[in-house]
Amino acid sequence: MFIHKAFQTADELADFMNDVVIGKMGIIGPLDLDGLTLILDATTVTFVGTALTLNQVVDQINTAMSAAVATIRNYGHNAPFYQQLAIIKATTVIDKDGTANAIFGLSTTADVTVGADAIAKTDIVALMMDTTSAVKGLYRLIYEE
Repeated sequence: MFIHKAFQTADELADFMNDVVIGKMGIIGPLDLDGLTLILDATTVTFVGTALTLNQVVDQINTAMSAAVATIRNYGHNAPFYQQLAIIKATTVIDKDGTANAIFGLSTTADVTVGADAIAKTDIVALMMDTTSAVKGLYRLIYEE
C-alpha cells in the first residue's frame, strides 16, 4: 500500500523518514522535573531543577549521555507552544519506565527504539517539493508500507 504524507519543513520530513521520536507539543516550562528520570540506553538521566526550560532539559540529557541524543524541534514555528523534545540519535532505546516520560509525551507502555521504523530508501516512491498546491505542506513523500 502506498502512503502519502505532507510536511511543512525539510527537518520534519527528515525526522519522519528517520523515525526520530518526537514528544508532545506545548512543553514551554518552567518544568518541575527535580528527581524525575528518563532512561535512555539503560542510562538513567535524573533531572535536577524545579524551573527548567526545555533547553536545560536537553542539556541535562545530552550531558548525562555524553552525546547529542536530544534536541528541540518546532518545525518552523516560532511560538514556544510548538516546541517538542526530540530524541534523535538512531538506535537509542527509550525505556518506558522513565518517570518523566508522560510529561514529554514519550511511551509509558513499551520501550521504543529510535530509527526502528525508519523508511528505507527502497520504499520511497516519490519525494518532491510542492510550491503550487493549496494543500498544507510543501514537502511531499510517497512511500510503500
